[in-house]
Amino acid sequence: MYYAAQLGVKCNRSATLERRADVRVLMNELMKKISVLSAVVLIGGAISAAQTVTFTLPAAGEALAEITAASPGAQWGKSGAEAADATLTIDGAYNQDILLYMGAEPWTYRVFLGPLSAGTHRLTLTRNAQWSAAGAGFEMKKAQVRAVLPADPEYAVIAHAPILYARADTLGRFSDAPLMMWYEELAEGEIQYSVIFTNEDGGTPSDALMARWGRGTDIEYVYRVTLDVRGARDEIYQAPDHKDLHFQGKKVGAHPLILIATLNNTFSDAGYTPVQYRMAPQLADLSAATRESVMDTNPWTYRVMAEELRHEGKLREFGAEAPPAIGDPRQYLNLEMKVEVHGAAGVAAWVRRNDSPKWYSSHRGRLDFAISRNGWVRTTIELPPGTRAADVEEVTVECLDLRDPRVSAAMTGPPPECTVQPGKAFFLGDDYVPGRSFVQPGAATRLRAGEQVSLGLAR
Repeated sequence: MYYAAQLGVKCNRSATLERRADVRVLMNELMKKISVLSAVVLIGGAISAAQTVTFTLPAAGEALAEITAASPGAQWGKSGAEAADATLTIDGAYNQDILLYMGAEPWTYRVFLGPLSAGTHRLTLTRNAQWSAAGAGFEMKKAQVRAVLPADPEYAVIAHAPILYARADTLGRFSDAPLMMWYEELAEGEIQYSVIFTNEDGGTPSDALMARWGRGTDIEYVYRVTLDVRGARDEIYQAPDHKDLHFQGKKVGAHPLILIATLNNTFSDAGYTPVQYRMAPQLADLSAATRESVMDTNPWTYRVMAEELRHEGKLREFGAEAPPAIGDPRQYLNLEMKVEVHGAAGVAAWVRRNDSPKWYSSHRGRLDFAISRNGWVRTTIELPPGTRAADVEEVTVECLDLRDPRVSAAMTGPPPECTVQPGKAFFLGDDYVPGRSFVQPGAATRLRAGEQVSLGLAR
């Protein structure tokens, strides 16, 4: 059940106070008549003033909020106007911050509020001047709150979602921002939470990311919990150096408090910063897909990724040699496939246009850019500007020998082999939305090092 109030834009303070009083009267009257699980308030006009929504939980539990907001004048890739930061409080107490990375476009940011008692609560959003870009305003359009109670099917997933402390060196810098969280159900009672970041300041360079992972964002699993009837039985988080460690930190309710700790966005269960992020996790089934496919279903992540790469000088013109900078992400063919490597093997993809005998590769002739892991993988191949699916004549995948011939012991044993099963291939459109796949899914092909398989194209 929902209720709504529309606020007009007034130019003088007394009229604004009068209208706010009208809204309080309306809310009070409605609350006398109905018990609600959610609240919706439509708000217009205010650029930086605090905005408050009142909502009621019929019983103790968790709550999800959908905040539709804009940041007038902002653009993620524009220096001095990257984004506004909005601080969210519940009943006057700090709850979290929301970074408006979509800029001036009204956008719905989905967050969880954590454990709340039964009864009426006040949600307030205020532009945080300390962490906002000077040229980025704040305008809340709508706020909707929904209760998630212990009897609800999604309760365990929401109640155990991690709360992230912002990485200290990103505050006010608009870099490596966490964009969204998703979860996977790995086994009965086992839930894993992962986050997509705009990029990573340390770790894998952008050109290697595109070759080995097929994107310029950073994607990291954060926290994995195994539940039984008594609650959390086992808790693991991804620590620096990508180690799995048992979580021993503090919690808010069942939510683990986890610090983004390193330049390549791994985590610590100790330490804190003044800013928390509480992104509502969405379900993803990756049993037959890559982690990058989550970006395909949330294509706005490609746009913010590209804006950050441009802002940080990590983009170059086609054909320029300026490693580790990359070309415009819309000039790359994105290829997804299932790979199994045997021995010291890796794979690379090759593409030829129908108007040229020239071939382009994902690894750019570098063996360290080959993919040498198993499972569903994503790579990209940079092609001349303007290349579309109709321009592609052939796509192949090569099995590479990654052994070092200078080490005699490495050259003994059976030769390296690869198994390749095609998944999908697409280009990003001008709007960064993935286009239709033009590679036909097919059976797996086993290759020896030095062999290639040509993928069937859907015409």
